[in-house]
Amino acid sequence: MKFSRILPVTILAAALAGCAGSISAPTAVQPLSADQKASLHVSTITADAASGVEMSDGDFGLITQQIRNYIQNEAPGVLADNGLKMQVHFTRFDRGNAFARFMLIGLGQIRIDADVLLQDATGATVAKYKVSKDFALGGVAGGMTTVEDVEEGFAKSVAEVVKTKV
Repeated sequence: MKFSRILPVTILAAALAGCAGSISAPTAVQPLSADQKASLHVSTITADAASGVEMSDGDFGLITQQIRNYIQNEAPGVLADNGLKMQVHFTRFDRGNAFARFMLIGLGQIRIDADVLLQDATGATVAKYKVSKDFALGGVAGGMTTVEDVEEGFAKSVAEVVKTKV
């Protein structure tokens, strides 16, 4: 009898936790032109953080690798040896609190914000986008969701910057 009550809750929690990995549309601050986007190639992806944003080299490595993988899967041909440099500059990285999320929606929120810069060989910025990803759902789904789930959604959102759609 208990199993029949727990199963639907578990399924719902898993489905809602999937929202953490969904795509958030990047906001163009200085967008690529249609011509730039049509001939876009990215050679390197690097990351750093603003002063006061606590992240490790492991965090940077994991997220940049996820971004690279999503670009490779979603925009084949964009990654090339001679191209723009993608610089992900984190302005906020809040891991949140699973217990607080479990207790109430909006508490213990996970939030990742960054500026995504596309720079040419001279270091000049040719495009700038803001990418934000957060998760604040409460209850079982909130308690089960980790920062790694939200990082996945963030990486997908950054990859949206270089998709060929204009």
